[in-house]
Amino acid sequence: MRGMKLVVQIGILYIFYRVGAYIQDVFSIPVPGSIIGMLLLLLFLMTGFLKDKYLQDGAYVLLLYLPLFFVPATVGVMNHFGFLSSMDGLIMLFALLVGTILVLLSSGLVAQKTAEAVDNNTKATRRDRI
Repeated sequence: MRGMKLVVQIGILYIFYRVGAYIQDVFSIPVPGSIIGMLLLLLFLMTGFLKDKYLQDGAYVLLLYLPLFFVPATVGVMNHFGFLSSMDGLIMLFALLVGTILVLLSSGLVAQKTAEAVDNNTKATRRDRI
């Protein structure tokens, strides 16, 4: 029974992906279909049409095996070692490194500010009760 539940949940996630890809193809939107599908999934979750508990186990399984999906991409990069060792490749790698650092720093800053705001709201709520 658990296996069938996982298949259905992963199937629902796949349907959102395919609908996003279809919308992107039909309307020639310059955004990847997978992103459109994720936005549709977010919309369904936020409006309550779809509850996260209905997809939780399937999403967990996909996240569990997510690192395996990066192995072919990593091996594919090695096919372009000549380009990566050239000056253009080194510039690209430097840009990727700087971009990654900026994303890490900005994500950390947003997380800290969000945590502070939640803390302040919690403290204010506690003071109001007294």
